[in-house]
Amino acid sequence: MLIERQKSSRRWLYVSAIAAGVALLALLALGGCAAGKPGPIPTPTKTRMPTFTPVEGTDAAPALAVAATPTPAPTATALPATPAPTAAAAAPTAAPTATPPPAARLTVSSATANLRRGPGTNYDTIGAARQGEAFEVTGKNAAGDWWQISANGGPAWVAASVVSVENPQLVALAQNIPAPPVVVVPPPPPTHAPAPAAAPPPAAADPCANIGGDGCKWKVVGGPQTAENGGQELKLQLLFIHSGIAGGQPQGSYFVVLIKDGQQLPVPDGVRSMALVSNEGSLGRYNYELSIGVDKLPGHTVAGNYTLWVLDGNGERDSHNLNFSISGNQGLLYIKFDQA
Repeated sequence: MLIERQKSSRRWLYVSAIAAGVALLALLALGGCAAGKPGPIPTPTKTRMPTFTPVEGTDAAPALAVAATPTPAPTATALPATPAPTAAAAAPTAAPTATPPPAARLTVSSATANLRRGPGTNYDTIGAARQGEAFEVTGKNAAGDWWQISANGGPAWVAASVVSVENPQLVALAQNIPAPPVVVVPPPPPTHAPAPAAAPPPAAADPCANIGGDGCKWKVVGGPQTAENGGQELKLQLLFIHSGIAGGQPQGSYFVVLIKDGQQLPVPDGVRSMALVSNEGSLGRYNYELSIGVDKLPGHTVAGNYTLWVLDGNGERDSHNLNFSISGNQGLLYIKFDQA
């Protein structure tokens, strides 16, 4: 009887150990499922078996308490924070191209235009411009009939009658306009001249007789011829040639004396004929051009009686007197001189 109880006790211990192992495995399996991923399998701990004292009259064995090792909870891994997208930098807006302001410009419309120191034909000529040349306008005179421009690095003046102007409303009155040159008028001869000590020699019939002994160099071979020009100025277009050279070579450095109704006009010696070059005018080819406004003419009109003669480069007479008349608004005058 004792032996049977001992065998029964061993069988009970064996079954209880198997049941404890199965329960442990089940707990491990449930812990892995609860975490969503398999956790680490703990190392089984040896459990000391309790001492069993058989009880008389029963085959039941007391239940063994199995201490379950707690399964550690899985540690969650923190994901790196994703930076918020930044707004793309706005592309810079290109600044609009500035439109240049309008400017006043003039273009020479006649064949040539004299450039002068001041607004008038009584000022010295400091240069010339040809047809089609353009300049920036920097001012005007009070009457608005002369324009100030910038030429050769300095100011110059050109008559409004020989140019066309863009945007004339933008031009202001020029500052520091040069004072007009003083015209020296010779004093009249004395009323009672003293009697000469000796009789003077007879006057030469030819006013050019003392020039090299050859008489006057220049002969009029064309004109005087006039044409309508509005009557606001007297414009001279003269041609000085030597027909014996190259069929009519233009000669340079000659100018004129001009008298209207007995009064000498302000003709500067700085305006002279051009050598080897000439221009085509409405009345003919010319290499000397001079304009005089009506404000500088006796009676403020181009109509009247005129006398003209030629001077050479030294200011000495080189032609006979040429007398002619202009009527109405026939202010354009053309004369052709030949040296041959």
